[in-house]
Amino acid sequence: MSKKTSTKLVSIRVRLEPEIIVRIDLHAGESGRQQFIRDAILGRLDETVPPAVLDLIGTVEDLRERVKLLERAGASTMSLGPMSDDLKTKVCRDDFDRQILSFIIEHRGATTTDLERALGGRRRTILDRIYKLNERAEKILGGPVLEHVKGEHKGKKGAWWPTKTIYS
Repeated sequence: MSKKTSTKLVSIRVRLEPEIIVRIDLHAGESGRQQFIRDAILGRLDETVPPAVLDLIGTVEDLRERVKLLERAGASTMSLGPMSDDLKTKVCRDDFDRQILSFIIEHRGATTTDLERALGGRRRTILDRIYKLNERAEKILGGPVLEHVKGEHKGKKGAWWPTKTIYS
């Protein structure tokens, strides 16, 4: 007679090749096929996460990163007030240029790594943008808007600092 269990069980039907049945019988021993298959299924469920769940986890992580980036970008556009209109419209090509300037002003100087983390751009892109900003500022305003100090200055090493031209 079989033992009665307190949990409700559902029967499933699985079609397997005869070679697999022979292998199951060899490994199952006295516990039998049913227990062996149940243990194999539970072991597999415990060791892996289904691909659909992994996709969802990846999507949620991507969305979190986007939200952080948007929050940082929104926060850095707040400091555009003290800049001249020529600087905002003629020197800055687009919103990314304005975000770079805004971040540097707001944080009273910033390293390229700080800008990279905060704005989500690549290091080379940020440096190219800063160089182009300074070139346009020299033509339009008569001097660069940012200067790079290699040594330690005001507690930051190798940082970009706003010049007096930025406020004229």
